Amino acid sequence: MENDKQKKAPEIDKNIREIIEQREREKEEKFVNLITEIIVAVTLKEYYEKSDKIPEI
Repeated sequence: MENDKQKKAPEIDKNIREIIEQREREKEEKFVNLITEIIVAVTLKEYYEKSDKIPEI
């Protein structure tokens, strides 16, 4: 009975590590997407602010 538990323990640890790694990858991907959204938003805001100016005649 204890042998079964000992055999399953490394397998469970491996599954836990895989889940943790997957969550870390998801966090990194979300972070990169957030940074990208911020950069795009700031760039568009700056573009619109510059393009809204009416040139003087």
